[in-house]
Amino acid sequence: METFSGGFITALMVSAAIIWYLTKSRKNKGGPVNWPVVGMLPSLLWNLSNAYEWATEIVNRNGGTFAFKGPLGSKHLFEVVTSSPSNLEYILKDDFVNFPRGPSFKSVFFDIFGDGLFVADDELWKRQRKPVAIAMSNTSFRDQNLNQIQRSIVERLIPVLEESCKKKSSLDIQDIFLRLNFDMICLAIAGKDTGFLLPDLPEVPFARAFDEAIESCTYRLIIPPFVSKVMKFLNVGFERKHRRAMGIILEYASELVSFKIAELKKMSNEKRAQCGDILSTFIHLETQEGRSPSLKSVRDLCLSIILAARDTSSLALSWFFWLLNQHPDVETKIMSELYEILKAKFSNNPYDINTLRFSHDDLKDMQYLHAALSEAMRLYPPVPVSYRQAVRDVILPDGTRVKKRSKLLYLIYATNRMESVWGKDCREFKPERWMNRDGICRKESDFKYPVFNAGPRLCLGREMAYVSMKCVAAHVLLRYCVRIEPGHPVKPKFGLTMFMQHGLKVTLQTRKDVVLP
Repeated sequence: METFSGGFITALMVSAAIIWYLTKSRKNKGGPVNWPVVGMLPSLLWNLSNAYEWATEIVNRNGGTFAFKGPLGSKHLFEVVTSSPSNLEYILKDDFVNFPRGPSFKSVFFDIFGDGLFVADDELWKRQRKPVAIAMSNTSFRDQNLNQIQRSIVERLIPVLEESCKKKSSLDIQDIFLRLNFDMICLAIAGKDTGFLLPDLPEVPFARAFDEAIESCTYRLIIPPFVSKVMKFLNVGFERKHRRAMGIILEYASELVSFKIAELKKMSNEKRAQCGDILSTFIHLETQEGRSPSLKSVRDLCLSIILAARDTSSLALSWFFWLLNQHPDVETKIMSELYEILKAKFSNNPYDINTLRFSHDDLKDMQYLHAALSEAMRLYPPVPVSYRQAVRDVILPDGTRVKKRSKLLYLIYATNRMESVWGKDCREFKPERWMNRDGICRKESDFKYPVFNAGPRLCLGREMAYVSMKCVAAHVLLRYCVRIEPGHPVKPKFGLTMFMQHGLKVTLQTRKDVVLP
């Protein structure tokens, strides 16, 4: 009887403690439950499959910012989560030097990116950003890139889509876009054709390994370091996959960079200086400034650019076509715009769609398509979250205190879905919100729309990304009606970039409503 009473009292005390913590959590403006020792991590893990929506709801309930309490000893886990545009402007521009990526973030991703642009700070970051900026601002680079994009679309993408269309079979268009973009980015940064998008859709060990390594590093960000260290020591779980993936990644990237270095060695100094691709520009600048770029330093930059360029455009296009499937009225407006461009381009003369190429001016005229792509990225930003670490104690514009060495997560997904920023229809797909009275797609503040980052770390490839996306969308839409396979599940996958968890299965039909001039 005494044993029963003791057990009952213990259970009652535990229940009371649980209720107290739950009540305390609710009083904290509806934030996640803050448990002893483990903090709010159980809530995050429980909601991982729907993490973006879960975090967005919490941020909105807390006025745009809330403090996240991690487990004891979780030095990598973020401590402040914000989506407030005023906070973003302060963090990413006004007090930029106080909010670098930071050593915690770099330590998690170091084995993939080393000292590359993705994780670099201060002078090292400036040194790597400079050649990328020079290459992308070069007119000949932009012209060559546009030609390469359209050649890849016509010679690689369209044959694969056409084969699927003839067979009336479905394909994963997210995978197709990723393959296309990887081929295009390797041409842009190293001048090498990787041949990942071919009719037989060859196995791509590097791409799979790259995705696995990024995913495992993402888990490192939210799991206490001692857990991942034990997993790494025992070679189990995601750490085992990570180790295997890293071997493939480093081997492939080293081959790509070695190809470029060997190619440059065969050239004269004058010809080498004229190479417009990014890696050549980086190597040339490093040499000019008295540094001898190592294989590792070039590889680190290469992998950073692959991450930045491969996923963003590919994933944005995947979400764009999914949204179009649900909004046929938007597709109709895009088609009308494309037909008007073709009529003006060919002055009512016949044209062959197989030899069709768009100029920079044609792409500028695709204002509604630009708006539709921007709106797709607003709802489904390719990079839904980003990470900074404070160098000193500060107070954010909304009054949030950030302590020295605190990790800060800014939730781009939530910023783009804030009613106070985008209005009551913030969750609706409405490209018209981007159009002004003159039919021109207007530009929003980078802090209201931080899809391409903002401030000094603003994405250098933003214009290149729009060129690529508009080219792909226009060439595909003029040829095919893209329809999602009935019953195919579509949901975001948790990670640094917003993959569709199950890909995007589509069927293609030859477009019958093409209005030829």
